[in-house]
Amino acid sequence: MDSRNRCHNASRSLNVSIRKQRGVALLMVLLVVALVSVMAVTLSGRLQTTVLRTANFQQAEQAYWYWLSAEEIVRELLQTELSESDGVAHQQQMWYQQSESGNIYPVDGGAIQGGIQDLHSCFNLNSLREGGGPGSGPGSAPPSSLRERRKAQLRMLLLSVGDDDIEPYTADVIVDSLADWLDQDDNIDGNYGAESVDYQSLLFPHGAANTWLTHVSELRLIRGVTAKIFNDVKDYVCVIPRDNSLKINVNTVAKEQPELLYAVTLGALAEDEAQQFLNTRRGEGYESLDDARNNGELSSAAAQGPVPNFGGGIIPEGVTAETIGGALDDLDVKSKYFQLNAKIGYGDLVIAAQSQFLITKEEAKVLFRANAAP
Repeated sequence: MDSRNRCHNASRSLNVSIRKQRGVALLMVLLVVALVSVMAVTLSGRLQTTVLRTANFQQAEQAYWYWLSAEEIVRELLQTELSESDGVAHQQQMWYQQSESGNIYPVDGGAIQGGIQDLHSCFNLNSLREGGGPGSGPGSAPPSSLRERRKAQLRMLLLSVGDDDIEPYTADVIVDSLADWLDQDDNIDGNYGAESVDYQSLLFPHGAANTWLTHVSELRLIRGVTAKIFNDVKDYVCVIPRDNSLKINVNTVAKEQPELLYAVTLGALAEDEAQQFLNTRRGEGYESLDDARNNGELSSAAAQGPVPNFGGGIIPEGVTAETIGGALDDLDVKSKYFQLNAKIGYGDLVIAAQSQFLITKEEAKVLFRANAAP
């Protein structure tokens, strides 16, 4: 009997041990399945991210090549039209008409929309930089007065487009600070200027560039330029890469921007007179500067002469309304710098692109290329 009981107990113990081993094995299997599931989900997520990243890269690459294709078309169009007109640019030419149409051009897998801007129909901020570039000043203004002429022009532009947002003191600060930003040293030259020491004390410190502007958005970094002021003035100003010239094409200035002509002529052409000139300007433009100067408003402005606003600072010795140059010295009918503002869509991607060109009879080349805000 005892022997039978011992056998029974041994058999029961063996069965319990087997069941425990089976439970442990089942737990191990479940653990392995869970680990494999987690790894599969992780790998699947990474694979989807990689596939998406690859697709985005391919779309960006294709959009970039469409951008280059658009550049080639614009370069060829501008050089052909300007060569035929001996460099004269006006609003009846195809480059301007196509820009104003707002047409969207379909391409394989996407579309391109863009416009061409004449960089001689806006104020070149780099014109406040002295020397070091191909720009030249007005013929009747001595070199010592050229910088003060440019500063007076920008000051008058700021005050005319800023309405009540820009006070005379603020305009003085912006103009002198921009001149200091562009010069090649860290010495404050103007009465209201700013250099690296002023910017390094800001919440987000930085230094003064002491070199050329490369993009108009850099104006936002200049002391005194608020977001509101920048938005007020951004459509009137531009940046020509490494060029301190200022030549405003009277054929291509926007009809809604008489303030630009008022500022560039240093007040010789009042805003209402500038608006009258733009309203009655020939549709096909003027063929020469002399032809443009025969216009009634421009003729009167030339006879009156400049009425510059030198601001509240100390005027350098020898700088007067008589020595600063003629009222129409910075006007022209020819253009050689242009900018393509394009939106390029391919697949789900849309990029905003800017390209700046130098267009002459001998060459047509890209000077600057950058992504822009949409």
